[in-house]
Amino acid sequence: MAQIKTDVDAFFSELEAGTFKAKLQHMLSEVALGQVIHGGKNRKGKVNIELSFQQVGDNNQVMLSSKVSFTALTKRGAKAETATNETPFYVGKGGVLTIEQPKEEFNGQFSLVQQ
Repeated sequence: MAQIKTDVDAFFSELEAGTFKAKLQHMLSEVALGQVIHGGKNRKGKVNIELSFQQVGDNNQVMLSSKVSFTALTKRGAKAETATNETPFYVGKGGVLTIEQPKEEFNGQFSLVQQ
């Protein structure tokens, strides 16, 4: 049986209600453009993504803190920007992250660990 994994495309689309994906698209383009126009052998642009997890209460939810930042090259140096936010996610069977609560199994008990 194949192990269930988090759908990364859906995850990034749900993170920060979809705004994380838009922020990341903007930052990637800014860094790439700055590198092509103002870059050199010794200068580098940078994009950082940081995800931190904290359990919410005693249930199967986690609060995911997201931070995305970039440094893009300019003519006389660099410009930087950082965006942070939090999004609650449910942890389903096998550790699958979803924005919606997972359905219970037929026996009425929810199991996070695959058998």
